[in-house]
Parts: sequence; structure tokens; C-alpha cells
Amino acid sequence: MFYYWYTIIKILFLRNFQAKVKHNQSISRTYRVRIFDCDGLRVMTASRYAVYMDFIRWELIARSKLFHAIVKRGLAPTLGSQKIIYRKPLKRWSKFNIILESVGWDEKWVYHLHYFKQQNEIKAVGITRALIWKRDIPSVLTEIMEEIGVQERTKPPSWVLDLFKEDKEIILRSQDIIPD
Repeated sequence: MFYYWYTIIKILFLRNFQAKVKHNQSISRTYRVRIFDCDGLRVMTASRYAVYMDFIRWELIARSKLFHAIVKRGLAPTLGSQKIIYRKPLKRWSKFNIILESVGWDEKWVYHLHYFKQQNEIKAVGITRALIWKRDIPSVLTEIMEEIGVQERTKPPSWVLDLFKEDKEIILRSQDIIPD
């Protein structure tokens, strides 16, 4: 947990010295698989992919106009759902790139693709949808986007929307199955 917060604070500090990016710009960052990222101390464990995906999303927010729009209103960006496809493992001490691509947004959600790439080969792909909260209430994303100068909504591809179509139903079904 220490490394997570250290990295988030570093991202927020370095935003002052890095080039600004647009809210929908693809960005990339190189990391190295550290020993405590590894499962059995050999390859990166599944849980660490989500952490690196978090880092790159934080960087996009920190380096774009979204940062001021979110902070000024006292909002909190929150991950709503994610799907990760693991293709090949990332081995201990090896470097990898994570590329974040914004693929669209609607009234509530922002959709991203995360590519884990090593030596020109895709090792994993993560697809996420995130929203912005204030006091347990999702904010209207349109207002935030208008504030940062976005005129038109970018609709995500249908295959991305289809991945998350059943999420609410799964949660509701789970409440009926699992007793209090």
C-alpha cells in the first residue's frame, strides 16, 4: 500500500512539470515488474495489473483539465467496473509499457482501454469504466466535460458497452443469493 500512495503522490507532484494532455489523449508510461508485484516471486500477479491501470488513469486526470474540474468541486474519480484479459505473463524485473486509450463517455461513465505491452507484444488488455462521485452520488459527467471545454460526447464502441451491460443485473442477482 505504501508503494501505491507513494506513486499517486509522485504523479500529483510531477503533474506540475509535465506537459498537459487532453482528457481523451492516449498516454503511455514504462514500469518495471518489481519483486513484490510477483506471484510466487516469478511473474506479475493478477491484482497488480489493476494497480498499474489505476496509476495511468490517475496520470491522465492529473495532467489534464479534468484535475481542476474535479478538485474544485470536491469530487472523487472512482472505478465502476473492469475487465482484464491476460494473454502472457510479465516476468520479474522486466520492463513493460502501459498505454491508456480513452474510448468514450456517456452521461455517467468514462471508458478506457489499457494495453500492457512488452517488446511490441500485447501481454494483457484492461477495459474499465469509471465515474465521478460526490458524497456517494455520481456527478453528471456532461457538466464536467463542458467545463473543460468538451463540446461533443464521444460514444464508446458497442463492444465496450456490451462488456458492462450486465453489471447492474449481476449485483442485483448477488444480493438475492448471498444472505446478510
